[in-house]
Amino acid sequence: MNRRLLRVAADSLPALVAGAIAGQIREHQQSEVQAIGMVATYGMFKAVITAQKFVKNEGIRLVCMPEFIEIDIDGQRCTAMRITVHHADNSSLLMMQIPEQEQ
Repeated sequence: MNRRLLRVAADSLPALVAGAIAGQIREHQQSEVQAIGMVATYGMFKAVITAQKFVKNEGIRLVCMPEFIEIDIDGQRCTAMRITVHHADNSSLLMMQIPEQEQ
């Protein structure tokens, strides 16, 4: 799979990021998007929601798996949020395991 991690900055335009996500979904059935900071993270989520709108008429439904990751920037450890976005075809939905809630 030849896809690139999409890094979202505070000044990234969500519609442009959404177009990149939609393109990766169409070509590779998956996209990874990463952000650091509150404004960038908000823009990242906005872009994922907009990407769903872009591919909806093609019958594509998206599933997101968010996670916190530790990265190194200029020798300093930072926490980033990364979202892996998948094309939710029937076979991938069957393989997903939803954890049971504790009672």
